[in-house]
Amino acid sequence: MKKLLLAAGGKPGALLLAPLYNALKKNGTFRPLAVFASSKTEEPLSRELSTCFGIGDACGTVTLGDESPVQQLASVITGMESVIAREQPVLVMVCGSDNAALGAALAATKSGIPVAVADAGLRSHDRSDADEINRILIDSIADLHFISEHSGEYNLINEGVADEKVFFSGNLSIDTLVALMEQAERANLAAELGLQPKKYALVLLNPAGTIAAREPLEMTLRLLKKMSGLTTVLVPLAAGLEELMKQHKLDKAFSRVEGLVMIAHPGHAGLLALLRDSVLLITDSEELQAESTVMNVPCLTMMDNTARPATIEIGTNVLVGIDEEDIMSRIEDILHAGEHADSSRRNKIPEKWDGAAATRIVEVLGRVL
Repeated sequence: MKKLLLAAGGKPGALLLAPLYNALKKNGTFRPLAVFASSKTEEPLSRELSTCFGIGDACGTVTLGDESPVQQLASVITGMESVIAREQPVLVMVCGSDNAALGAALAATKSGIPVAVADAGLRSHDRSDADEINRILIDSIADLHFISEHSGEYNLINEGVADEKVFFSGNLSIDTLVALMEQAERANLAAELGLQPKKYALVLLNPAGTIAAREPLEMTLRLLKKMSGLTTVLVPLAAGLEELMKQHKLDKAFSRVEGLVMIAHPGHAGLLALLRDSVLLITDSEELQAESTVMNVPCLTMMDNTARPATIEIGTNVLVGIDEEDIMSRIEDILHAGEHADSSRRNKIPEKWDGAAATRIVEVLGRVL
């Protein structure tokens, strides 16, 4: 049986890897091996993903220390090289755009093993973003490119990738959404928190993202105060968010906002349940942009660009940067069906975002390997 090594690092990569591992295992033609690069304090794969997709203890790890990004990349390369030498896979599939994905791709290429990439061709066109550089480098050395939306194909062709290397498979993160929705349907987190469906806004804040500096964090605080006068505001606390508030001496100010509910992070299935029942998503990262489009939940993203333009072109996502007045105007319009409401209430779903991307990828691999 042919071995395929699936490599990922953080949560975005794991959401792509998990359904693909499951589909390969069910197909029976290949033997999938999942390898995660993570620090000693991080859980390589969440229990909910492991259980849902039958990965169990089958995954391996490359342990990273408290190192600089360059040192971490070197650790991933050497760690993945050892795994590749031991397992001798016929292909390495990289998932995500972090140093774990780039390191795995480089290790495979230097070991003479073909590289495939999930979510290929995505571009934010922001060269100051480390993930953007990683995406470009990974795609430049990959042998097979599985794209999740049409923008990926256009970008790859413009960068000189041959047509026969590009396969339109769909979005693997939606496969994960479909699989986890059974758990999400059983979860009634909103009710447990005393919230009514479509009577609250979900706010996801990334402590390493747009709000990391004091000024945008203060703007976010003002925004949440205004929002809480219109609807309940729910903020799941991502790792490091409380520490960021304390660092800028704003933790007490956030806790005093009436109508603002801050909760421990509920895991990905819990987030999906909360997203499903929310009237609006506000985020400063790409997390849940695709899922909100499929669930038809209006999404305001406090960024100037995104690597998933399909969520804007035909989805529910709107880029709003950190323009406080514009954000508040759009929030009011969404809640009260104002002039901007239609731009955030499209109900089209991008092509092949249907929960079957992993099956399509396995079919292609069966033909070409």
